[in-house]
Amino acid sequence: MTATAVHDTVTSVIMDLSEPMTVDSVRANGVARPWNRFPQGFSVDLPSAVVRGGTIVLETHYHGIPSATGFGSFVFASAAGAPWVWTLSEPYGARDWWPCKDHPIDKADSVSIDVTVPAGLKVGSNGLLRAVTDNGNGTRTHHWVERYPIATYLVSLAAGDYVEFSDWFRYGQNDSMQVLNYVLPGELGEARPALAKTIPMLETFTRVFGEYPFIAEKYGHARFGAGGAMEHQTMTSTTTYAEDVIAHELGHQWFGDLITCANWQELWLNEGFATYSEALYREAVYGSASYWQHITARMQAAYLAPGTLYVQDTSTVSELFRFSRVYAKGASVLHMLRHVLGDSTFFRCVREYAGDSRFRYDVATTADLREVCERVSGRSLGYFFDEWVFGEGYPIYSSEHQVTRDGDSYLTTVTLRQTTSGSSPEFFIMPVDLRLSGGGFDTTVVVSHQFDGQTFTVRTAWAPDLAVVDPDGWILKDVIDPGGLIPSSVSLAPNYPNPFNAGTTVEYSLPGARDVRLAVFDVTGSLVRTLDEGTREPGWHVVPWDGRDDRGVSVASGAYFARLIAGSTLLSRPMLLLR
Repeated sequence: MTATAVHDTVTSVIMDLSEPMTVDSVRANGVARPWNRFPQGFSVDLPSAVVRGGTIVLETHYHGIPSATGFGSFVFASAAGAPWVWTLSEPYGARDWWPCKDHPIDKADSVSIDVTVPAGLKVGSNGLLRAVTDNGNGTRTHHWVERYPIATYLVSLAAGDYVEFSDWFRYGQNDSMQVLNYVLPGELGEARPALAKTIPMLETFTRVFGEYPFIAEKYGHARFGAGGAMEHQTMTSTTTYAEDVIAHELGHQWFGDLITCANWQELWLNEGFATYSEALYREAVYGSASYWQHITARMQAAYLAPGTLYVQDTSTVSELFRFSRVYAKGASVLHMLRHVLGDSTFFRCVREYAGDSRFRYDVATTADLREVCERVSGRSLGYFFDEWVFGEGYPIYSSEHQVTRDGDSYLTTVTLRQTTSGSSPEFFIMPVDLRLSGGGFDTTVVVSHQFDGQTFTVRTAWAPDLAVVDPDGWILKDVIDPGGLIPSSVSLAPNYPNPFNAGTTVEYSLPGARDVRLAVFDVTGSLVRTLDEGTREPGWHVVPWDGRDDRGVSVASGAYFARLIAGSTLLSRPMLLLR
């Protein structure tokens, strides 16, 4: 590690390196030095003090079999009958396999990664592959170099018996960038057409966010063995070639890799933007209906988000990465911010944020995003971020309306009331769409809801007989008596996300009160988990499943079925769990 002193006098260095890795020797500025080992790292006294601006060079020799924390850290496995090694260091796993300063705020300005493997295996990693050296002993060393700043948890490698293929992203008349992919031999037929969609994704996100941040190097994918995928800088690791997942990880190259959350409490800045990128890609390629279908599913999951979007306790990885919170609610907050600001201003804010030199190749906080949005929009947005990032829950609306004749027109007085699902904030200040309809006509107005019981008056040329709060779904909310609209039949919606890893959500509707049993079965028809049972009221019902059976034991990867019995109706939906 080569570093520059930023304090007046530096006399020692602390490095992160987890046990059971064994430190063999340490040289500081060319001099062999003793070290003080502790469970998560070691400290070294420098041979002499280094003043501000001086250089510190630390060379650590170490060995061992890394422990597997978090989602894997460093894994030895096999695939296609050959050795297979891969890493997934987020959030605290980089220290499990290499000495580093393991915190998002402490990015290295560049990293060199040399990997020696049996000849015939391929290695995917960050940046560019500078050379492959034949060592003359049946092994080869692959020399990868990342020359953009990078957070420790984004440093990665994947080595195995890969098939390699490339696509090219043409970002100028005479300029192109390689999209390099390493997949297992048996998956080539599936992977090639699926990963080809990376090109239109790059085109879409370039238009929306600005130039791909690592344009002088590459983008690509490497097959690994953990569940889901991981946005390793310039080369995503993945177990799936699902379109939404590929879009999600590519969105991370801007939000997570280029601009990294300054601390893990702010993880929503990574995952919320990446999840919202899925919806933006769908909107650009498949149209508005696809956007709404996708974001509505994410908002349904966000109802289950515990606590604040700002993660208070980051000590438990499963809680830190809870899908309903940092992914689903994070995306929902951006969706709501879009409506608060309006499309043109919102997208100018996103592009300005992604292009801000203070945060590019560095880190940012919620306060930084707010400052950019306020500067671009010219509006004070403290209330919004306080409510949705640092507050809990969501608003619950109800309304009363009265229509009176006023000459040739009608005046509709709507009284909008609000309670909340949490204790703080006590009230959500929001722009709220109100849709009035009647006699084959309808109109939508946007009102600024500032206090409970606030009254709004709307003039129409026809007599409304229905008032619906936020009919399009711009707000994460609940509505009591939502315009008298009750589901017309029993239905069981597809679970989301699907495939899933940490958990998923099942949603069903009832046109009237029913005796209900919702359960999960495996492919043999055996009961795995009863999710909901009893008499339920009409409306939509949202039920989470954490991937555990009735004993609380995590079940294995595979296909499962959600089965709903509501009165005399039996419905079933397939689900895919990937560990």
